[in-house]
Amino acid sequence: MTILSAVWKRMSTLLVAAIALAATPAVALAQQFEKVENLPRQEVPAGKFVAIAYGIIWLAVLTYVVVVASGVKRVNQEIADLNRKLGRKP
Repeated sequence: MTILSAVWKRMSTLLVAAIALAATPAVALAQQFEKVENLPRQEVPAGKFVAIAYGIIWLAVLTYVVVVASGVKRVNQEIADLNRKLGRKP
């Protein structure tokens, strides 16, 4: 890659970035706010969804605790078996 092509590539990149930055405010100014009136109101039963979400979270937490507790119990049994095989008292 020659120096001239590297400079041209850098200049073209800067030109594209400058055009993009210059066009951004024009896009924002082209949009206008229109108030929408007389829309039917929708009521969402949020309490039911929150209760379901908390139930799922608690179920996941309790499942995790049970899995970890069973793993700890299995490891403790293996340690006791090894101690017994080695003739040590726990």
